[in-house]
Order: sequence, then C-alpha cells, then structure tokens
Amino acid sequence: MKILEIINLIISITFTVLFSYKFVLGAIGLFFKKKFPEAKQDHTYAVLIAGRNEEKVIGQLINSIQTQNYDKSKLKIFMVADNCTDSTANVAREAAQKYPEVECTVYERFNKEVVGKGYALDFLLEKIKQDFPDYIPDAYMIFDADNLLDKNYVLEVNKAFDNGSKIITSYRNSKNFNTNWVSATTGMAFLRECRFIHTPRALLNTSTFVSGTGFTVSSQILNVDTGWKYTTLTEDIEFSTNNIACGEKVTYCDDAIFYDEQPTTFKASWNQRMRWQKGFYQCFVGYFLALFASLFTRNGFASYEMMIMIFPFSAITVFWNIIYIIYGAFYTFTSKIAPGAPVPILTILAGLLSTIAIFYALLFAYGMLILISERKRVKTTFWQKIKHSLMFPVFMFSYLPISIVALFKKVKWKQIPHTDSRNIEDIESQNVNN
Repeated sequence: MKILEIINLIISITFTVLFSYKFVLGAIGLFFKKKFPEAKQDHTYAVLIAGRNEEKVIGQLINSIQTQNYDKSKLKIFMVADNCTDSTANVAREAAQKYPEVECTVYERFNKEVVGKGYALDFLLEKIKQDFPDYIPDAYMIFDADNLLDKNYVLEVNKAFDNGSKIITSYRNSKNFNTNWVSATTGMAFLRECRFIHTPRALLNTSTFVSGTGFTVSSQILNVDTGWKYTTLTEDIEFSTNNIACGEKVTYCDDAIFYDEQPTTFKASWNQRMRWQKGFYQCFVGYFLALFASLFTRNGFASYEMMIMIFPFSAITVFWNIIYIIYGAFYTFTSKIAPGAPVPILTILAGLLSTIAIFYALLFAYGMLILISERKRVKTTFWQKIKHSLMFPVFMFSYLPISIVALFKKVKWKQIPHTDSRNIEDIESQNVNN
C-alpha cells in the first residue's frame, strides 16, 4: 500500500503543477474584461450557417442577422440545409425575403456517406467558390442554426477584427437557461468558459479556443480555396488546435453576445458530451505531437494549454481510482490486519467519499460564483441560483463516466432537437423584465 500511496501523491502533485496557474487566470477573469477600441472601418463578412432539420429556429437566426446595427451591405448570408427531411431550406428562404438588403443564399446538401457540420461547411465554401467567384469577404462568421445574435454582435466583433484579431470567439449565452437543471448547468459550463477561460487570456493577449459556434475567421486563414477541412466530432477544437499549432491566436470578444439552445434532457446532454469527448480523443491522437513541437515557439503557452486540454486526464483519473480500490480490496483479503488497525479498503473508500464531498462543495461554490458574476447577463432568482449550483457538480461529475465510455464506444454525430422558436426581441425582452 505504501507504493500505491507514493504513486497517488506523485499524481496529485503532477496535476497540481499542471493546473494551478488556471486559478490565477480565473481570478483575473473575475475582476477584469478586455475592451476593444472603436473600429476605423466596417469590414465585410460572409455568414456561414449549417443546419439539419432546423425549421423551427433557422428563420429567427437569419432575422437576427438581418437586423444587426451594422452596414447591411457589408453582410452576406450563406446557409446549407444539410440532409434535411423538413422545411428548413424553405423557411430560410422565406426569412431571407423579409430583409432583401442583406443577401441570403440557401443551398441544400444530401450526402448520407459523410455526415457532420465540418462536411457541410466545406460544401458551403465550395458552393460560394463556384457561384460567387469574385466575392472575397474580409472574414467569415460561423453559426449554428439555433443561434440568435444580439443586435450589436457584428459591430462588436468588427472592433476586434479591425484591431488585428484574425480568429475571434464570442460570448455564448443561452436561450433556454432556466428551462431545467440540464439546460442551466450546460449553460453554466459555457458561462464558465467565457468568464474564467476566454476573458483572462484575451486580457493577457494569449490564445483561447473556439467553442462550437459563434466565431469569426479572417479570409487569410479560412477561404473558399482552403475549404473547411476539420471533420472530427469536435471540429471546433480541431480547428483551434491546428491553428494554434501553426502559430495563430484565437481572441475573445466579450461584448459580442449570441444565444443558443441547450439540451433539456440528460440523455441529449450525455450524447452531446459523448461526441465532444470522443472528438477530444481524436484531436489528441491527431495533433498532440504538432502541439508538442510548437511548445518552444512564441505561441508556446497556447500550445501547452491545448495539449493539456485534449489530454485524457479524466479517463486517467477514473482508471487510477479503480486500480486504487481494487488493490486496496486485494490487500485487505490477503494481509493480516492487526487488531484495532484500520482496514485499508475502508480507509480508501472513506478517503474517496470525503474527496467527492469536498469537490462537490467546491463545485457548488464555483457554480454560485459563475451565476453571481454573470448576473447582469443571465437572469435568475436567488433560489434558481441555489438550485442550479446544487446540480452543477452532478453535471461536472458525469464527465467522468462519459470519458470512459467514449474511450471504447464508437460515437456518431447525433442531432440535438431545437424547438425554442423565440426571436432575439423575445430574449431581450425577457432579460429586461426579469
């Protein structure tokens, strides 16, 4: 047991050394935010949207783009209805007709062999190349069909882009935050990213990462000739990993706010995070060496962060604790225990339970900190804050079994149904009234 205790101590010290700096960065994000100066120029943006069976939400996204407080002539919308069996394409075309000053082109793609957002985006870029050969925007904005944009979204992103940022991610809020504990805790995870991960890195002028949707990429990096070549189950993390390994930086714009719809059942949340975890493993296999090779460049810190982000720490933690318990049980049944001495297996179990209790309390406090710090943007009552924070540790702990299952299970892309048909005016009115 002494050897096991020594190994356990080494693992604990290693994890502490690897992750302790995050507490410092988190503290910076709690108290400060980065502001970008006013833009000197209104840049041109091509808005790319990929969606499957999104007839209930696609019209509201297009309208939120069309009503931006920005020069409409600088925006073009390109949408692909990917393998749809509903009226997504027709609803998108109808929405496009409401504001003809923003050009909107809708395509349909039918390909059952290669499925996923990455393939749909690549298809969309190829279509733009074919049908608009002379069109070269300054940058591309990428959204999911269930997103809604704050009226100043493009205006704020344009400040960051005009300031020299080539890849920009933005503030991810939730349309249906207070529906239930699943939607709330998922939303809290994104709020945590924005406040305690993206914000301090923007302040320190180092790279963060793209998180799924709501991001902008310069046409110097992404264009119709490069296409979209990121097709793992987490194409956003693959995109971030590859660009960071190549020396690019992902900037965060806190004032560019968009909303998306969170899953409302634990099964849907499980499937979503299973896909994310499998995608992290795919990125670890495909990009870990490239990140390691870039450790000693000017972008080395960002490469280090992406390395530890995609490293399978959760799976290692679970496996180690299983070994720890099994060995403790074996030691108990094969050793003579002195009268009055504690039984090793019981000691181990007591230690694990106390550790779980401590982490539960810390995650509850962390959840409360997230909701209090974001209280101006996420409207919740005091009791909702308590309820959501009590469930936040459950949401985070569930990543442990997900990390193990995803390691062995073949995971395919599964659609998360989107049914929240509110528009941006409804969301903003709700926030004001609450």
